[in-house]
Amino acid sequence: MARRNWNALPPIKPCHSIEVVGEGNDEMLNLNQSATLPGAIASLHPCRESIFNISNRAPAIRPDADPGKKPDLGEQRDVLHAVLARIGCGQVLLKRGCVLDVSAIGRAILEREGNLTTSPETLYGAVKQLVNRAGAQIPVGSTSWLATSFKEGVTSLVSQMVNVWTDETSTIILLDLDAHPEPTPQALRCLFGFTAAETQLAVELARGHNLLDIARARRLSRTTIRSHLASLFVKTQTRRQAELVALLGRVAVLPSPGN
Repeated sequence: MARRNWNALPPIKPCHSIEVVGEGNDEMLNLNQSATLPGAIASLHPCRESIFNISNRAPAIRPDADPGKKPDLGEQRDVLHAVLARIGCGQVLLKRGCVLDVSAIGRAILEREGNLTTSPETLYGAVKQLVNRAGAQIPVGSTSWLATSFKEGVTSLVSQMVNVWTDETSTIILLDLDAHPEPTPQALRCLFGFTAAETQLAVELARGHNLLDIARARRLSRTTIRSHLASLFVKTQTRRQAELVALLGRVAVLPSPGN
């Protein structure tokens, strides 16, 4: 299969070069994973700020926060649910054969897996279905992590801690393997100082989309999409697309600034 170089930059050492493979509608954008980012490209995307120098963008601590205030358990639960949701996880709280509490994403996973309604009985039936598929047992007072994929039709017990709860409560954390955790645009702009176009590209990459599809969907030229990608590398101090996507996945756990 013939390869045509799309490098339209001035004659500098190629790296992170985007090439075209194939012809016509079968063309795909490929990223050279082995090269390092040249200073010449970096100079085209100057950035004084990076993840290592974000003090000027860090939100201030709320002055009205009362350190002596008694914590709100309901609020803490909502925060935990939100953090788990950011990484594609749901939480189910069980006691005596009943679902005491389930987060929004946990409910969505159970309904998707079992094609069920939202009644407590059917939700508990969906939990049993997942546990049985994993060949696992959920001891009273335990916390268990189950990884499940609706596309692949598999569920596995990843980790389990017993005697976590002093009562008859058990917790199941459901990891959705089909999810693509993505950072919020606000977090990306706060951490890295991305422009609107760079933020949109970063979110699309975190969703698992490839460069060619992103360029076509946004009607961008190969030169423009390559320029945005090079700027992402500079501002995040990464050198490969896989490294960038991994970083975006870690940032996905952060809520929007101010929340």
